[in-house]
Order: sequence, then C-alpha cells, then structure tokens
Amino acid sequence: MKKLTAFLFVLFITFTAFSQMKHAYVPDILGDGFEKTTLDMGLDYNGPVVATLVRKLASDTTTHKAVLYIHGYNDYFFQKEMAKEYNDHGYNFYALDLRKYGRSILPGQIKFDVRSIIEYYGEIDEALQIMHQEKNHWILLSGHSMGGLIVSVYAEDRIGKEKFDALFLNSPFFAWNVSPFIKATLLPISAKEGEAHPEKTRQGEDDSLYEESLNKNFKGEWDYNLEWKMLQAPVLTYGWINVMYNTIKRVQNGLHIKKPVLVMLSDQSIDPKKWTNDLFKADAILNVKDIKKYAANIATNVQISEIHDGMHDLVLSPKPVRDHVYQEIFTYLSNISPKK
Repeated sequence: MKKLTAFLFVLFITFTAFSQMKHAYVPDILGDGFEKTTLDMGLDYNGPVVATLVRKLASDTTTHKAVLYIHGYNDYFFQKEMAKEYNDHGYNFYALDLRKYGRSILPGQIKFDVRSIIEYYGEIDEALQIMHQEKNHWILLSGHSMGGLIVSVYAEDRIGKEKFDALFLNSPFFAWNVSPFIKATLLPISAKEGEAHPEKTRQGEDDSLYEESLNKNFKGEWDYNLEWKMLQAPVLTYGWINVMYNTIKRVQNGLHIKKPVLVMLSDQSIDPKKWTNDLFKADAILNVKDIKKYAANIATNVQISEIHDGMHDLVLSPKPVRDHVYQEIFTYLSNISPKK
C-alpha cells in the first residue's frame, strides 16, 4: 500500500510538473516584461493549429484581477500602452493571438481562415483556465471589432459556466459596413458559397487608409508588424464570410448575456476615398450607428459609451481621446470589480 501511495504521489508531481511545463512562458517580441506561451489547439481541416497567450503581470503582486483581450480582424496584440494602463490600475494583462493570426500563424496556413465561430472557443476557454490557475479570480473579457463579436456570442454560449465576470467591447463588429444592396444580395450569396466551398478565396477589403492612420511608417504613431496587421487585408475565405455573416445575424437578433457589459464606440464614422486628417477622429471601418443599435440588445446589463473623436480602435486614438477612453473604462470597472 505504501508503494502504491508513493507511486501515485510521484505520478501526481510528474503530472503537475508536465502541466506547468505545457504552459511555460518565454519572453515575447514586445520585450518590457511581456511573456508568451503557445497553446496547442490540435488539428483542423488544414492541419495543426495553435493560439498564443501573451501576458504582462501587474507590479502589484497581491492583485487577483485580470483582463483577457481578443484582437480584431487583420490584427494581433501589440498595444503595449493598453497593457500598461491595465497594469497600473491593478490588473494582470493577458491577450490572445487567435489561431491563424499574428504570433499564431503557422507555415502553409491561409491567414484568418475559419469555418465555425466555435473554433475560437477552445483558445478562449484554455486562456481563461490558465488565468484562473494563475490566481486571477476576477476577469474582464475584452474584445475589439471582430474580437468583440466573438466574445459576445461566446459569453452567451457560456451562460452558467462563465469563467469571466464582465465584458468590455471596443467598437464591436455587429454589422457589415456596406451598402444596403450588398447586404441584401452579395453578402448572403457569398455566405451561401462559404457553406459549400469554405476553402474558396477572394481578395480582402482595402483598409489601407485606416492602417496608414495608425502605423508610424506612414501617418500614425504605432509600431507593429505589417506582415501580421497588413495595409490591405489578404485574401479571405468564403468560409470566414459565412461564419461572420451568421454570427452577426445572431447578434442582430439579440443576445441574453448575463454578465455586465461595457460597449464603447466613436461618436462618428467616416468613409474616405483619399487621405484626410478626419481619419484621426472617426471610425473608418464600421458604422457606429449600427454598433449602437445592436449593442443595446445583447445583455440585461449593458452600458454604451460614445467617445468624441474616437478612432475605430479606440485605444489607438490620439492621446487626449484615448486618455478619455481609459478614464471611462476604469471608472466603469471601479464600480463592478473588487479592490484586489
């Protein structure tokens, strides 16, 4: 009996050590104390898949609060200033590079390719589990643009089993910013094509003016990898169109999220055909009227905040604007989160 007990103890220690090794962190490309760990998400229709969890811990080692950030389309996590703001307010910061985005792109993959919104649930579940294992007992789940769409339906599908305590949506992708004609004809046709031929591709939209307003090599102030967040989105799959089309329809029909939700958006949109400095003070990707309309019907406890002169990614707006964004976020969180 003693030998069996000793064997089981050794087995437990070995399993625990293996579990910890599985999520061992290494220094991230951002430096400055950022770390990352790779999440093995198994196989999909094209082969191996991984996601990447990045973290920056707060200097206050007694805190048990944290945020998990999910990026948007043609995007990845690079917003060091955002992480610092959360750290300075007593939150451990975590961010996911979703499968086939940023740090998680594997050779031979079609960037951003997805066949079901549920594919993303695996890495969100695992990230939240890791965060709880690392003694984070109160978690804000945050999503920007497409990330806001993903975490919204995720939140509803995890009702009663939530491993997070509140949501923050930064300009969520709740509607296609296209003409009524395209919405009524080409979009549903493309979505149908995505059901039958999800691997089929088409050229992505040209958002180069927006990207030029952000990147420091052009007219913006931010440094990021232009291979991971491109001036013009690469080819996209009809499978992706189908997934987003049906997920957006679901949101527009109304959700029933049980956790408190903060939605923030610019107070105006812009659709320029050539460069204008107005790109620095409006949403150049989505129609903010649509965001506001559908955000009102996603939860029983939702607060909507419009930011004057905000850009699409509000935390990348010019400094006076983003300072106001952070003030709004942390005022909101101070009323719903614990002290530590």
